[in-house]
Amino acid sequence: MPTTETGRATPRTQAERFAEYIRPAVVAAGFDIDSPRGGGKKELARLTGASQSSIGRMLAGQTMPGPVLLEKLAEVLGLPLTEVLVRSGMVSNRMSMARTDRAESPPSLSVEDAARRLGIRSAKGVNIFKAMVESLRAEEEGN
Repeated sequence: MPTTETGRATPRTQAERFAEYIRPAVVAAGFDIDSPRGGGKKELARLTGASQSSIGRMLAGQTMPGPVLLEKLAEVLGLPLTEVLVRSGMVSNRMSMARTDRAESPPSLSVEDAARRLGIRSAKGVNIFKAMVESLRAEEEGN
């Protein structure tokens, strides 16, 4: 926790706590957000419909995303929406626990999304991945 000149701990903002949660999820999803030319922030902005500067401020713990961006982040990063909402402070943990009586179906995952989550970004790589998946599906249906 950050400290002041007097040595006492300063409270972190909700935006800082959310950044500590979301940054590792963004990296785990294959977005290079730390190198200057990685392009991860730009790609994440494109996929979520946010501006690159908004993504940068969110990852730096300077601002909190709104509900629409939180939903898109959960979708793009493959995270449970309830977890993202609780971590953002939009929904209390108690409220998310109330949802356990209803089964939440997992989001469907397109082949393109799967490729992106695995770090395959080039059009050629995605096409190769799609062909491989189609071949595996055909083999499974034949057995």
